[in-house]
Amino acid sequence: MTRLIVAAALCLCALLFATSSAQAQGDAPRLIVVGDSHVERLGPMLARRAEAAGLQSAGWLARRGWSTSRYVREGDLAAQLEARGRPEVVVVSLGGNDRPRNRARYQRQLAWIVRQAREAGAERVLWLGPASSDASRGPRAEMTRRWHENNADLQSEMMAELGVEWIDSRPVTHEGHGVDGIHFTGRGYVHWADHAAGFFRDDAPVGEALAAHRPEALPRS
Repeated sequence: MTRLIVAAALCLCALLFATSSAQAQGDAPRLIVVGDSHVERLGPMLARRAEAAGLQSAGWLARRGWSTSRYVREGDLAAQLEARGRPEVVVVSLGGNDRPRNRARYQRQLAWIVRQAREAGAERVLWLGPASSDASRGPRAEMTRRWHENNADLQSEMMAELGVEWIDSRPVTHEGHGVDGIHFTGRGYVHWADHAAGFFRDDAPVGEALAAHRPEALPRS
């Protein structure tokens, strides 16, 4: 009889724990990742890390070759986020395909992305800055490297004014590139995702650079 009572008590405790865990998961903020082709690999990795950090994943939206301005022209970001349940945390990975030649116009484009996210229910917006490129892979990678540096510098200055948590991706993306010198191997994306996921907590020092990093960039206009 004693064994039956103990077994029943253990089953009850397990049931209560499972119910509590499910309720906690149901109350957890939802996180989505949106951006360009990098999100094809980063998206699922960050989704798994979000869930490990106690968040719910609302998936990812990867649009190959898209720039910030292309998102603005399409004009459907808020609708896309609403269709995915109005996630409270939006992680943006844009800037790699940007070619800004006017500072004020670029700031308006960045602000549009942030405004769309907030209109769709986002309480936090985290922006992954452009990654480093391996210039040794050829002229295209070298030109991309210069644009990435320029865009990252611009974003780092503008995001604070927009109330966005900006994450410098460059210090952790110097290695692990694929053959084009722009995208990454699986291991390279894992390293990038691990770095980004460290900022999912509310108390994380989002936006702090890991090291002084200001290589030569394109002149601003």
